[in-house]
Amino acid sequence: MTENCALYVRVSTSDQDLEGQQRELMSYAQARGWNVVRSYREKVSGTGKVLREQHELLLADASFPSRQWQHLLVWSLDRFSREQRFTKAIEDIWRLESVGIHFHSLREPAIDTPEDNGEDLGRTILRAILPIIASFESRRRSERVRIAMVEIKAGRRQTRSGKPPGRPLRATTDKVERAYVLRQEGRSWGTVAKHVGLPVPTIRRAVALHKGSGMGDQKG
Repeated sequence: MTENCALYVRVSTSDQDLEGQQRELMSYAQARGWNVVRSYREKVSGTGKVLREQHELLLADASFPSRQWQHLLVWSLDRFSREQRFTKAIEDIWRLESVGIHFHSLREPAIDTPEDNGEDLGRTILRAILPIIASFESRRRSERVRIAMVEIKAGRRQTRSGKPPGRPLRATTDKVERAYVLRQEGRSWGTVAKHVGLPVPTIRRAVALHKGSGMGDQKG
């Protein structure tokens, strides 16, 4: 009985050819005796700003028992998943397998779903070391963030938005100076807070830090 197959084809820049991947995948599927009934095709910019609509559609279709294909054939793992985390890519494969889909990578047959739906030695080892890989990826992300923050604070690197990191400063210098003048005029903290647009505790603390704790002892 002929089994049906879906293809997922993706290139990440406009100068790469979807048709080349498609032809090789079609040839492989034919050699395996699979009938290709669906192709998910997309081009994604190198910046990652384009949504992977076909990838998301594939995962959604896979969850329906009425789908017409039992095998998914991709060019390679990095074509199938743009996730920086290896663990997330593998989790997507196991998610597909959990609903009865056999995953196949043309370039990495070692990660294919076993023919008998069982486990082979390579995949058993992969499952065993996956928590270690996840821990490594987590530490690596934390280290990248730490280094980036050091670079940003030192002025050698900008944030993506170009704005300083962290929460925006609410009690700006001009607001604190204005609050100080109003207090010198005998205004209450409530009036000052309304005038500068900040909560009373925030502006009181800012004035105290800016001018000295004795400022908070003026009339309330």
